[in-house]
Amino acid sequence: MRVVVSGASGNLGTALLRAMQGRGHEVHALVRRPPPPQGVYAEARWTAVDLSRDESRAVLRGALQGADAYLHLAWALQPMRRPGYLHRAGPLMLHRCVQEAMTVGVPQLVHVSSVAAYAPRRSEALVDERWPVAGVPSSTYSRDKAAGERVLDVLLRQRPDRSRVAVLRPCLIAQYAAGGAMLRCGTPLVLPGRVLRHAPALPFDPRFGIQLVHAADVADAALRAMERGAQGQFNIAGEPVVRGRDILDALRARPVRLDSARTRRLLAAAWAARLSPLDPGWVDMALQCPWMDTTRARRDLAWQPAHDAREVLVELVAGMAEGAGTESAALRPRGLGDGLRSLLRGTVPRREAT
Repeated sequence: MRVVVSGASGNLGTALLRAMQGRGHEVHALVRRPPPPQGVYAEARWTAVDLSRDESRAVLRGALQGADAYLHLAWALQPMRRPGYLHRAGPLMLHRCVQEAMTVGVPQLVHVSSVAAYAPRRSEALVDERWPVAGVPSSTYSRDKAAGERVLDVLLRQRPDRSRVAVLRPCLIAQYAAGGAMLRCGTPLVLPGRVLRHAPALPFDPRFGIQLVHAADVADAALRAMERGAQGQFNIAGEPVVRGRDILDALRARPVRLDSARTRRLLAAAWAARLSPLDPGWVDMALQCPWMDTTRARRDLAWQPAHDAREVLVELVAGMAEGAGTESAALRPRGLGDGLRSLLRGTVPRREAT
């Protein structure tokens, strides 16, 4: 198949390129910053384009002409303090890309959404794809993911016969190589990753739980959806649900009893004081997103996670502690020097604001 992929140099995109090796697909990757054609990145043809800009339509349309499938992975996570930019590089970008794919007649589309699109959970019961898509109100990322799915619904109603569309809703996607990128998103720039190996204590709430899935498992689901011509929504999550005790074990830390609400207030204060790059809305998602049932993906895609979620957590912690990354700018390694340079230059905060 001739496949066009947006966001192919990121966490999931890198895993997808690995999964595509040896399957005979011709991959055309669209990214803002193409990686050097080394290793897994040598497997694709790269085009530099900022899909968040309307003037990208001509390049996008040219790439999509004659494609058998389009996989939309592109979605901005930073700068978290600029919600207007995130909206343009999220749901509005999705609308532009899917609209062009439908216009030129690409037969199969796969959009990677998120568990974040769902409304908050009401219990610990697993939910299927019928759970309301409304987002967590206090989270910019969650609201935008829900808005993205509404965009797709509108386009499908307008052009019901143009394309088959599969929507994947994965939980938190992790792998060793994403450790540096996740460290940049979630910890102060001057905090070295190796501190994670020596955390003496951490807040512990026995009620806390979160789902994790390995990037390779999500890539496998995306490929199955593409190759099978799947339609509809699919929950993608690893097993079991990772609980607070699992996190303590992965970090080798002792527990400090602190309920989640109080922890959230402390993190929000650090965000407000600009001591942390992590929008507290991400904490709200971790506390409120539902836990997903993956029966439909197992049945219709013949998919199942190959990685135990607790082992995925251990792998991620190792990657964060070592600031792991790849040749891709999106997954570049993160060291203390990188953090200091970003702090002084304001690289992330100064990204396009208009």
